[in-house]
Amino acid sequence: MVLASCAVPGSAGPAGPPPRTSPASAASAASAAQPGPGRPTIGFAGPPTSGGARIEPFGPGVGRLRTVAGGVVLLDTPDHDQAKGPVAGSASRRWSPAGPLPGTEAGSRHVDVFYTPHPDDETLSMGALVAAAVQRGDRVVLVALTDGRTTGAVRDVDQQLAGGAPAARAAGNGLSPDQVAAARVGELRRAARDLGLAPGDVFLAHLDAPDSDGGTVVTVSEADQVMRAFAVQFPAATHVTMSYCAERQQDHLDAGFALRDLLRAGVVTSARWVTSRLWWSLPAPASSWTLPDPQAAARVRRAATEYRLWDPAHGEYALGYFSVRWQFAALDRDPRDRVHDDGPVVPGFGAGGSRAGAPGLGLTSGTSGTSGMRPIG
Repeated sequence: MVLASCAVPGSAGPAGPPPRTSPASAASAASAAQPGPGRPTIGFAGPPTSGGARIEPFGPGVGRLRTVAGGVVLLDTPDHDQAKGPVAGSASRRWSPAGPLPGTEAGSRHVDVFYTPHPDDETLSMGALVAAAVQRGDRVVLVALTDGRTTGAVRDVDQQLAGGAPAARAAGNGLSPDQVAAARVGELRRAARDLGLAPGDVFLAHLDAPDSDGGTVVTVSEADQVMRAFAVQFPAATHVTMSYCAERQQDHLDAGFALRDLLRAGVVTSARWVTSRLWWSLPAPASSWTLPDPQAAARVRRAATEYRLWDPAHGEYALGYFSVRWQFAALDRDPRDRVHDDGPVVPGFGAGGSRAGAPGLGLTSGTSGTSGMRPIG
């Protein structure tokens, strides 16, 4: 896969048309997304508004939210490193699950398996799809490829724990990688519960464990092994992970490459890919929007609050929020997911929500491509 074909277009225009949400339903969703009593959170202030478009700086080198005609896209953010291509990993090590896989589906429900590279991707980039699948009655299985133990957000958390002193980690008073992993897994499990998943359908693959094949990086071979195990467990499932093209984060790309290759090899028969809201303006194969209704949007926003919980006495450090805070701000205002199938890459979205040379996508859910895959949203 040559990433040059997915180069950032000259214009980082908005991601498409705004969701159709009435003031009443928006207020109801916002109210439902609030944390329960006694659950302290770290949050973001409402941005200033200036006409129909606004650009909100969050400090030098931190990032911007750009809103035009109601659609939100993130610009100039350091949340994700630039990736250069797939990481193949070593063929000498084989991944094996640390515990039993979720049980097979004995009934007639369709199964959707979501592979989240890090705790928070399932909410930030897949939340609308997950909530829609739950509402439809599907069984949703969530596979966390990593525990998120290597997040750079620990520096901000350590500083908060030290009362604002930046030398906490140097003094040996910071969180250990195991503490970070435990906190992030806690955020993930609570978010999955809020999205409507059964506790037994959340699985941890631990691909960022110190002795894993790729070390702190998810490799294509590691992701392939995990996905093959779930393809055997759920042979008729729809599988979903991050994009293999419209993306710049290495773990996301490698998960996307692995699922793409498995689909093309016939190991899985139905697959979809989602794009991080950081990269909605990048070219991708045939794409569509999954628009949550007010009930689903409330689930997504409620799941997002789990990543903002700040209660160190109970091991809650808002690590997801500190990791990609501006993505949480964008999701709060626009909880859609951008989804694509496998196929030729076409230009990114323009200001009207359509691609150059292609009809507007409008506000429909499901797939806009011709792959014949079962829509999941």
